Amino acid sequence: MNFELVKQFIKQAGLPNYRITQVKEAVYKSGIASWGDATALPADLRARLEKEGPILSFTIKKMVFSEKDRVAKALLKLKDGLLIESVLLKPHEGWSVCVSTQVGCPMRCSFCSTGRMGFKRDLTDEEIADQVLMWFQYIKKEKLGERISHVVFMGMGEPLLNYLNVVKAVQQLTDPDFLNIGARHISISTSGIADKLHKLAVDLPQVNLALSLHNADNAERSKLMPVNRRYDLDELQKALDEYLALTGRQVFLEYAVIDGVNNRPEHIRKLGKWIRGSRFSYLLHVNLIACNLGRGEKTDDRAVQAFADALKAMGIGVTIRKSMGNDISAACGQLASKN
Repeated sequence: MNFELVKQFIKQAGLPNYRITQVKEAVYKSGIASWGDATALPADLRARLEKEGPILSFTIKKMVFSEKDRVAKALLKLKDGLLIESVLLKPHEGWSVCVSTQVGCPMRCSFCSTGRMGFKRDLTDEEIADQVLMWFQYIKKEKLGERISHVVFMGMGEPLLNYLNVVKAVQQLTDPDFLNIGARHISISTSGIADKLHKLAVDLPQVNLALSLHNADNAERSKLMPVNRRYDLDELQKALDEYLALTGRQVFLEYAVIDGVNNRPEHIRKLGKWIRGSRFSYLLHVNLIACNLGRGEKTDDRAVQAFADALKAMGIGVTIRKSMGNDISAACGQLASKN
């Protein structure tokens, strides 16, 4: 929601400041989806806001729901007609929202559906934060009980290439007057934009960082992730060490296991060597996930477990992440509008 615009309407109408508090209560506590439901506000203000200051910066074009998991995916139409996707899921206590930061993505990672869309534009901070607000409205409407406790910037796009809008969105989401989500419950994933890590450590030191690694061999990673040609593994490690020195926070290394492509014994050895090459290797934790291969298929769970066992034998912290929403193309790497 464009809160500054709403405040401007209230001031222009000569209304007292407590009306601003009523707006916050209606939108961020009650989760209204229409100004008509904000019955504490004067009727003429509600009518003007409904016409000129909609609560959301997009419209919901479609929602789909998983039959296997507690996952929902929304197709959202922006004001310029472009489409993005956002996901609501429940991997633990409380709901999590996966937000998109760009329309499409310029990174062209070979295993990611969004990368095949190409890049259209960055999302505004309002369009990013509104994805969480939209799911908050849904939870309230459906009486699903628990609040939104986590937000992950792992949807469409590369967050660190839309840096300023991502930071503004995080600041709004963590604002006690708005959705009041704890900074340590927000995670930002990057494919490895090394020159933004220092700034991220300064601007958002409490936010979790997830680094999409997927291979610890420069030549092979460059094939999977073209960003490695700009920021190779050596440069990435230096930037990551600086980030860790500034924040002292654990960083998660995301690794999608693609059987026969990046899970051979030499891949595991190189990953271990790369991690141990960090001055702060004790702060690096590997998250493994079975790669979504399309058509509802994924890497066999046994291959992922074997990879995890080998890392554990090397003394490296590792977790196997559960893939959710695969049946509705809402899982990691699957977001891409087909409309």
